[in-house]
Amino acid sequence: MTVKTFSLGLVIAFIAAAFAALLTIVGTHVLGSDENKGGMLTSLFSASDEQYVEFVEIKNVVITLQSIGSKERYLLLELALATNDPHRVQVINDMSPAVRGATVSLLSSMHYDTVRAMSVSELKAELMTAYDECFKSLSIAMPFQDVIISKMVFQ
Repeated sequence: MTVKTFSLGLVIAFIAAAFAALLTIVGTHVLGSDENKGGMLTSLFSASDEQYVEFVEIKNVVITLQSIGSKERYLLLELALATNDPHRVQVINDMSPAVRGATVSLLSSMHYDTVRAMSVSELKAELMTAYDECFKSLSIAMPFQDVIISKMVFQ
């Protein structure tokens, strides 16, 4: 065995040992990581253009609408507030009374026929404007980006 062959074998053994050590470290990290956090390999191979969206539901918002005569008219709304920041979900839950209040304030001053004639997209735009004004008056940034009307029942 020559010195050259021995040196080549030593270099190959060193590279194989370094590769095995690297695989052991990566494997330990991947297997030992929490599924919700994701591991190093997950972050390397995940698509960076994926968007996170979470919805917070606000159920059973009942509004008395103005009507002609003595017949009372009601509107039942169920809303979903969309956010792309998981840390804002609790803020949205905490601020749900303000959202409910802004919804009731906007719609209770409107006539039944006017609300009934509005499309869902028009009502959504009106609600977003009312929420924006409500949160500005509270000096708080609006914690959601969009409102989805998931149920709308007139009586």
